[in-house]
Amino acid sequence: MSEFDYVKMLEIPVNSCDVVVKPVKKRKKDVKKQVIDKVNEAVAETVTETKPENVKKQKRVKEKTVKPIKAKKIKKAKPAVSDSSVEIKSSGFDIVSVQVVAIFVLIVGIILTNIFWEDSGINNLMRSVFNSDTGLEDVSYTSFTASLPSKTDDVVLENGVMKVSSGSVYSPCDGVVESVAKQGETYTVTIRHSESFSTVVSGLESVYVSKNEKVYSNIPLGYSNNETAVSMFDGDAILTSYVLSENQIVWLG
Repeated sequence: MSEFDYVKMLEIPVNSCDVVVKPVKKRKKDVKKQVIDKVNEAVAETVTETKPENVKKQKRVKEKTVKPIKAKKIKKAKPAVSDSSVEIKSSGFDIVSVQVVAIFVLIVGIILTNIFWEDSGINNLMRSVFNSDTGLEDVSYTSFTASLPSKTDDVVLENGVMKVSSGSVYSPCDGVVESVAKQGETYTVTIRHSESFSTVVSGLESVYVSKNEKVYSNIPLGYSNNETAVSMFDGDAILTSYVLSENQIVWLG
């Protein structure tokens, strides 16, 4: 039995009508826009969540890499100076100054002695120490050709001493001046011919040569208006074994 028959049986007035049900059309959503919005929202959330942390991490990394580690300078402690060290230095300075003064006085004494006293002991010692090698050969006097000490005036021989009355005086042989000493108003010149052979000329009023200067038998070494004595030595012994012949000295031994 249908509903209509059931209503009719109950005699209930019924108005019939046709109801037409139309399906509801669903609006199509803009899927593309929704996807873009969702993507944008997701990106915004990730940016807001990760940005502060990344920035902080970058800043921390920069701070660690950029700032160099500075080494601290260690200051060395200065050693303490004690009073004893100061006293030692001052005493050392006093000793050095005294030594310098003593050396200076000694040098001045040697210079003055060398000027005013040619044959002093200290000068002889200095000669023996520093002038031991004279550069002269150790040969006998007989190997030398000797000439008279005067070229113009007569020469007199007395006991090995040749005497010149006046005028220019010459060395009998070539040699080197060993010393020039002043005795009163006259000069005495010592000439070294070899290690053992030498000549001493005394009584000169003027001297033309100086110490360590080389002299020759044909060049005058001094002058005198008075008598001059010329003596020749073999070591410390005066030579007497010779004679005068014209302008030459002839050895006898």
